[in-house]
Amino acid sequence: MTKPKYKIIADHVRDKVVSKQWLEGDRIPSETELSELFLASRMTARKAVEQLVAEGLLERSPSIGTFVKAPKAQSSLLEIKNIRDEILERGHEHKVVVLSKNSLVPNDKVALELSSWDVKVYKVVILHFENNTPIQLEERYVNASFVPEFLDQDFTKKTSSEYLNKVAPLSEAKMMVEAIMPSKILSHHLNLNENVPCLKITRTTFSSHTPISICYLYYPADKYRVTSHLLI
Repeated sequence: MTKPKYKIIADHVRDKVVSKQWLEGDRIPSETELSELFLASRMTARKAVEQLVAEGLLERSPSIGTFVKAPKAQSSLLEIKNIRDEILERGHEHKVVVLSKNSLVPNDKVALELSSWDVKVYKVVILHFENNTPIQLEERYVNASFVPEFLDQDFTKKTSSEYLNKVAPLSEAKMMVEAIMPSKILSHHLNLNENVPCLKITRTTFSSHTPISICYLYYPADKYRVTSHLLI
């Protein structure tokens, strides 16, 4: 069966992007140029481009052109990855800003998760950047009795998850994902436009069945996604 002309055009553009011949931010040929290249109508070329826009591969800029879109950052729900590793694997630059470090008496919710009713916990708030764009705000509470030197670490050199996995190797975790509307301070830190929601991942990690950390991870929903791939 002969493939429709618009699919041939879409496959051509997709191959250029996937093979890195056209890079993130590159302007692709216009619909007129594509129609002339493939001896097709402009409407056919437009249908091909619209398909790739719907796939998230391209984005239109009115009166300017159509460009290769930066892919959404993503993380797997079925594995615990260090965000620095995720970003470096995408070929991008990772940067950290530590917003606060504190020792405090936990509220009931945190105390219950960490089984730390009679001890203080450590709290850090850390902003992670991908290519100078804020991609994750990390609000982490740590069981101080099990990780007493946590606040002494330089998290610009080694992430909190890297350090915790070194001193208290991960044995299990539980996670919850939800969409939320961010507070003003969260919108400010993640540089969100008005009415853009956040993805919130709540993750409790254990070492040898002892709860070590509860972490609230906030991501801009227009720049990040979570995925899973389960083989049965």
